[in-house]
Amino acid sequence: MILRKFALLFSYIFHPMIISLAAFWILIFFNSLQSPNANIILFTCFLFSNLIPIITVIILRKSGKLSDIDASIKEQRILPLTLGIIYSLLGFLALYSLEAEKIVQGLMFCYMTNSIIMLGITRYWKISIHAMGVTGPIAALWVQGYQFPIIMSVIILCVGASRIILKAHNPAQVYTGAALGFLLTFTQLHLFFL
Repeated sequence: MILRKFALLFSYIFHPMIISLAAFWILIFFNSLQSPNANIILFTCFLFSNLIPIITVIILRKSGKLSDIDASIKEQRILPLTLGIIYSLLGFLALYSLEAEKIVQGLMFCYMTNSIIMLGITRYWKISIHAMGVTGPIAALWVQGYQFPIIMSVIILCVGASRIILKAHNPAQVYTGAALGFLLTFTQLHLFFL
């Protein structure tokens, strides 16, 4: 019972939306070329990767299209993932027009492309969105030089273990999500945004 409470706590503290906002904040405000419109850029990131998706999940939950806020049922993930792809595309275009740092644009782009891949996988198998959503921003921070392997590994392990303890995923779904999130983001950032 206590283990389950800790797992639930870790799932919420290190939720992908919290990690994404923290990563965007670090990438925007802790670099040598801070944009003069940094606050607008952060708000844009928050709007398209946090606020609109959260409102969407709440609406889908209240309308009965999601049985819970985690979209635990594989088939129910298709609509929120599809909408998430659209939101990330709009966010990327907005960041591009605001001339945000390439790494910031890149992370938003990776949310879109990673979600497309996640959507394809979800049609056949339930991959861990939590694991993928945590390791993607960690990869972006790593690429930008914020390399804290112990802290980052602890976060990834805690999120992964919490998803397994909560019986949201099996180990293969968590490992695959974590590996894909990191590798896809790392590769895309290096190929297109550095």
